[in-house]
Amino acid sequence: MGDDTTLTFTRTLKASPAAVWRCWTEPDLIKRWFAPRPVETTEVEIDPTPGGTFRTVMVVPDHGTMAGDAGCILVAEKDRRLVWTNALGPGYRPNRIGDGPMDFAFTAEIAIAPSAEGCTYTATVMHATPDSAAAHRDMGFFDGWGTATTQLEEVAAGL
Repeated sequence: MGDDTTLTFTRTLKASPAAVWRCWTEPDLIKRWFAPRPVETTEVEIDPTPGGTFRTVMVVPDHGTMAGDAGCILVAEKDRRLVWTNALGPGYRPNRIGDGPMDFAFTAEIAIAPSAEGCTYTATVMHATPDSAAAHRDMGFFDGWGTATTQLEEVAAGL
């Protein structure tokens, strides 16, 4: 997706699609990898069904607790694909997006496919505007999501 509103990367993970799916859908596992250390994910609420909740609370050193509105699961295909958005809340109800530096609507898609090494993992985040995508990129999207993906692989490989 080579447009100016989409950020994406693909990695091969040494973990099964089922283990990666568990890491994305079980709150206790999400807490172990979701935020790049030293950021800590302290609360997770997820209902991996269309219309279900996706919500995390993180504690960021020197910045305190970060918790936005609950997002909405759009697609949940076990062991294959998870799509959610922060533009909608549970039950597809619109969220109010603020005007802070991290307040922009996005939709995230996690695609998981079996591979000889474990699985091919693709994270794609779509934004409404090029400015939102640039802000997310400049905040450290690739480093942050990349580090979290490495942490996910560590957790998933141990399952």
